[in-house]
Amino acid sequence: MKIPASLPSILWIISVPCSAQTLLVGLYDYSYLSAQEMIRLTETADRAFAHSGIHIVWSHCRGALAAVPGATCEGEMQINEIVIRFQPGGPRSSHDGRLGHTMVTAEGGYYASVFVGSVRAQAAGFGIAFDLLMGYSVAHEVGHCLLGPGHSYAGLMRGEWNRKDASEISRLSLHLTKQEARKAVARLTLAEGAARR
Repeated sequence: MKIPASLPSILWIISVPCSAQTLLVGLYDYSYLSAQEMIRLTETADRAFAHSGIHIVWSHCRGALAAVPGATCEGEMQINEIVIRFQPGGPRSSHDGRLGHTMVTAEGGYYASVFVGSVRAQAAGFGIAFDLLMGYSVAHEVGHCLLGPGHSYAGLMRGEWNRKDASEISRLSLHLTKQEARKAVARLTLAEGAARR
């Protein structure tokens, strides 16, 4: 039996352990969250992406954890970087229960806002910790930046969370679906490949 010349290369590629794709997220807090709230929400968002193959590197650009305002966040954005703003108010319409908004196209986006007042109200309504829901709201908006504007019927990217989702959030078990995780990793992989050229 003749072994194709490319087979050893293919077997080597398959055997190499996959490393997580890195996503840089700059946080701009205009709502005066405490340092503890910022720590908890980033830890929660990290947990939401833990099974997806995406490693998030947080830069605290404005707010309680910003060491020197703007110091780590100046300069040109990287292709694998997004910006999240924490806005003290809610969406423009008082009847709109959205927890966040992302400027996004079918390919994804780079800028999102999370409405802190809306998250606080929803957390109280669900009877869960504010910083947990805040972390999941951040993760949801990061998901839009990676996946585009659509929502799923279940999981992290569901359009409106219900009490069942709130229960999963309390257990830190709401995540991207496997298909969403593959798509998000593929987008970051393409971005990193394009940046190397």
